Amino acid sequence: MRLQVLKHQVLKLLAENATNNESPQVMDTDTIARVLGISVNEARQLLRALHASGVIISNLEGQYSLITQEGIQWLDQMSFTANSGRVHLQQNQL
Repeated sequence: MRLQVLKHQVLKLLAENATNNESPQVMDTDTIARVLGISVNEARQLLRALHASGVIISNLEGQYSLITQEGIQWLDQMSFTANSGRVHLQQNQL
């Protein structure tokens, strides 16, 4: 479960970085680790897994990362699913 949360947080962080810049900028692993409160090694492993699944692009050393269009779509789907679940719960509580 924690891994899924971290993946979601990384994608969200990279998506915010991409949308808050006129020209999307790569984000370094040290910054990602610091923001998420995890070790740099843990961040690198996480980034490698996300790169392998195609939702981000990282350089060979895993030092810099950028979200892909597929990553943005995955993030949108996760947000939609989470929001749908909340709406369903609210409707059942009425």
